[in-house]
Amino acid sequence: MDLHKKGVFNFPVSDIKDAPENFTGEVNIEEFWDSVQLEMISRGFVQGRAKNSFSVRPSFEYWGPWIGKNTRQSEMALNTEFEKAISAKSSTEAEVSMVSEDRLVDELMKQKVSTVRKLCKACNLDVKGSRMDLILRFRQEMKTCHSYDKIFQKIWGASSKSHT
Repeated sequence: MDLHKKGVFNFPVSDIKDAPENFTGEVNIEEFWDSVQLEMISRGFVQGRAKNSFSVRPSFEYWGPWIGKNTRQSEMALNTEFEKAISAKSSTEAEVSMVSEDRLVDELMKQKVSTVRKLCKACNLDVKGSRMDLILRFRQEMKTCHSYDKIFQKIWGASSKSHT
């Protein structure tokens, strides 16, 4: 694990600009890795904490994966990391619609029985029975979209407080 920690740095994804609308994921990895190499070399000439004018800032449309010259067909490669980032422009409704019923049930399974009971009560469901009884009631209730949204909001609110 220590080995992996040395190869990463702390940089919030929210600090990276969204990729342009027309970005397909193609990056010139030769150009990118040449610039990284130049940054490393220039560090030897930069005094203390002085700004390195050759530093390479994280960017979805510029950063490229490391693929050796002899194992690729061209200088261009796909970097699909931008597809994994949630755009700051995305709405809560879009995020809700991307979460499946099974995922919600999985989140319910991670909760303590007392939390599941509280969620049942908040959704006006019977709070008697085992954890599975309660979850089955939720599953049945989630068949309607309105209930699904309500349960989703309650589960995510509960999971952020009681489950890490």
